Amino acid sequence: MIKKLLIALLTLVVLMNAVSAIDSSNWTTAEVGYETFKIPPKYENPDTSNFDIYEYDEDIDVFTIRFVNPNLMSLYGYYIEKYPEKKVTVAGHDAVHFTYHDRRDDTDNSILWFSAGEEFYYINWIGHNITPTIKEVVKSASDSDYSHKEFYQILKEEYQNYQLVEAMESQRYDYPSDDSSHTFVSVGTNGFGVGKIF
Repeated sequence: MIKKLLIALLTLVVLMNAVSAIDSSNWTTAEVGYETFKIPPKYENPDTSNFDIYEYDEDIDVFTIRFVNPNLMSLYGYYIEKYPEKKVTVAGHDAVHFTYHDRRDDTDNSILWFSAGEEFYYINWIGHNITPTIKEVVKSASDSDYSHKEFYQILKEEYQNYQLVEAMESQRYDYPSDDSSHTFVSVGTNGFGVGKIF
C-alpha cells in the first residue's frame, strides 16, 4: 500500500513538473548588454531594442530587460529605497525581487535584479509572481560569475555608494548659495569632518 502511494506521489510530481515546464525552443532572442535573452512570443516586436534595453511597450512595466551596469548604483539605490524587496534564487541565479503597485495603471508589477557573467540586469513585468515565463528568460542568460556572497555584497556596496552620493547632493542643495561654494559638516563611522563643496 505504501509503495503504491509513493509511486502515485512520484508520478504526480513528474506530471506537475511536465505541465509547468515551458518549451522555449521557438522563442526569438534579443541581445541586451553582453547577453542573448530568449524572448517569449507575446513580447516579440519591441517598442525599443538596443544594447542597453529591450522594451516591449512604451510602458516599461509591461516587459523590459535592461543592462544596468552603467547605472547600477543609481538604479539599484532608487529601487531599494522605493520598493519592498526579497532575496530569491531564479533559474540558478541569485536575485533580488522588487514588487510595487502602479496607481496610475492600477497594476501590480515586479522587477528582478540578477547577474549574468560579470554584468547586472533586471527584468520588469506586470505581476507580483515570478512566473515560469520569467524563469525561462533568466535561464537563457549565462551563469553569474559571482558567488552568492559576492553578488549581494556588490549590491550592498552600490547601495552604500548611492546613499553617500544622495547625502552629498542633499547637502549641496540645503544651503543658499551666494557664491560658488558652501561649507558642510559630516558625522559618520570615520569620525567628524568639515569641508567645502565647490
